[in-house]
Amino acid sequence: MTYDVVIATKNRPGALKLSIPLILNQNRPPEKLIIIDCSDDHRFICSTVRDIVNNSGVKLVIEHAKPNLPGQRNIGLKHVESSIVIFPDDDSLWWPGVAEAILRIYQRDKKSEIGGVCATWATEPPPQANLSDSRKYRMTRTDRIKQKIGGWRHRFEDFVCPNPMYVHGRTQWSHLAIPRWLSEENAVQIEYMNGLCMTFRTEVIRKHGFDADLGSHVGWAPCEDVAASFAVTQELPVVRACDAMVCHYTFPSLRSEGFRAGFATQLNRAYVLCRYAASGSPARKALRRFTYYKRIQYSLGCHSKYGRERLYGHVKAMSATKAFLNLPVDALRDSYLKTSQQFLSDSHA
Repeated sequence: MTYDVVIATKNRPGALKLSIPLILNQNRPPEKLIIIDCSDDHRFICSTVRDIVNNSGVKLVIEHAKPNLPGQRNIGLKHVESSIVIFPDDDSLWWPGVAEAILRIYQRDKKSEIGGVCATWATEPPPQANLSDSRKYRMTRTDRIKQKIGGWRHRFEDFVCPNPMYVHGRTQWSHLAIPRWLSEENAVQIEYMNGLCMTFRTEVIRKHGFDADLGSHVGWAPCEDVAASFAVTQELPVVRACDAMVCHYTFPSLRSEGFRAGFATQLNRAYVLCRYAASGSPARKALRRFTYYKRIQYSLGCHSKYGRERLYGHVKAMSATKAFLNLPVDALRDSYLKTSQQFLSDSHA
């Protein structure tokens, strides 16, 4: 069994210098590495990637595209030839054995009962990562604090105000068959896969693709990984390989001004959930509560200009959320695109 890797990137050569060597040095390297780039200096990215991949024996495809994360992944998917495709972020740092742990699950899944396999979040980069060559791409003290408190915050939210995406993901479990051998491979069923390192059976993700509408006005696309997962879990479960350790070395920089970040995150969350969760479902009820919880959380960050703008964007998107909750599913897309055009039609961040 072989796999191809698709990486969507923008203006982050330092991240690629860290992540790509760790992918190429796996004991089971990819057949093909596909880079879909929307950087300002595409030639420099091409030169950087070719220098890294040189003499590795891995086929390389580099293509330029408009800034749109799910759209870039769809372009990359057209170049995939292997039966398995992996979509890491450009700053996903693979520990040794990631590919082996993921492929082992697919190989044992003879009946094709699993749609996707996700890696597990490691809090530390692998020792093989050549961090000394990436001075501009370092984990800051803030990054370390966020990593340490992130798990606690998610557990707190799950108890006090559950994320509606998790709520919907769990409601899907009742109609999805899980192979009995899954625990033997140190894997668990999950609600959805995050963008840290998603993998799919190629035929499955080609059937659904990524929702390019989600990134059409901001380039990056909050909840695009959730949308892809929910499309798959309508028929097949997604799981996490606990032996496949991947580190998000630094947290993403502020990719947009605060208003667009706050607005797009809330708008996309509401749109994706209302698209897949039925009216009156526990997930839709959880969305209302979670929306107000995020408003309180963002209020605590109003000491900065970015924080104030993010809160303002979130509040503006709350009216669209209420509208989505009352719309039939077939009217959601037009409403989403109209609202996005109205508030997010400026040039990409």
